[in-house]
Amino acid sequence: MLELKHLRCIQAIATSSSLKSAAEKLFITDSALSHQLKDLEQRIGESLVIRKQQPPRLTASGQTLLQLAQQVLPLIKHTEQQLNSPQQRLNLALDCHACFQWLVPSLRQFQQQWPSVNSHFCHDRDYQGLPLLLAGEADLLLSSEFIPQAQLCYQALFEYEMVLIASPQHPFSPNQPIRAADLQQHTLISYPVAKQRLDVYNYLLKPQALEPAQWKYADNPATLVQMVAANMGVAAMPYWAVENYLQQQLIQQHSFEPAIWRPMYAVYRNDADNPQLLERFVQLIKQYALSHLAGCRKLPTEP
Repeated sequence: MLELKHLRCIQAIATSSSLKSAAEKLFITDSALSHQLKDLEQRIGESLVIRKQQPPRLTASGQTLLQLAQQVLPLIKHTEQQLNSPQQRLNLALDCHACFQWLVPSLRQFQQQWPSVNSHFCHDRDYQGLPLLLAGEADLLLSSEFIPQAQLCYQALFEYEMVLIASPQHPFSPNQPIRAADLQQHTLISYPVAKQRLDVYNYLLKPQALEPAQWKYADNPATLVQMVAANMGVAAMPYWAVENYLQQQLIQQHSFEPAIWRPMYAVYRNDADNPQLLERFVQLIKQYALSHLAGCRKLPTEP
């Protein structure tokens, strides 16, 4: 019967310049390696190594065992690491917008592939995730802001369109593109953050030095959409966050002129304990969003 030491023996020989160097890789003596190899050949009933060549070559049977070793040994190593290491975590921080439409499906896929990872959402009362990331409380930040810092790694996810939403009873004409001047006579509803952190202010109002007639605030996306549906004001939201309400005809939507497209990044620290795990989650998000989200497209450039 084959044992793990036999597979390690074949793998070491296949990747060494001599039987002596193979023995050194395995931290055993030359004679111990020779004994293992002879024992394995007796069990198989065939020669596995052409010994007179340097570097030593595997026979056809030896190559078959090498393929098995290349499949089995990495699995053994991965399982040992999982058993011997503390439980891994994935603490997520978000900046402002709800991401149910793409984050939750991606997280479900991730949890199926990494069931031992403990996932958690981090919250900041000021809707800022960067301090949580820098403090080590969050492992991954999802943000549309690119703030270069030496200790941070930014992964581009996708680009999304910001749209204006209004009540079906609002006087805006259907399909009317919204300009900065159009908001001067209306109430604008937003999250309770400084207006300098709002896309509609930075990319539409500020360049024209304009303000809405009034600002109102909502603590969360659901409340914001309800206020808009009740005709208490209008709001700027990512298209993905309002598509379902549009289908129910609870609100109407308008593109801005000029259009507002914003990037979405996954951000983590360069010294993260589990960069491979984070990279895998990032890829799942990107694949899902680009395949399923309307009002979403691939970023033309990455940071």
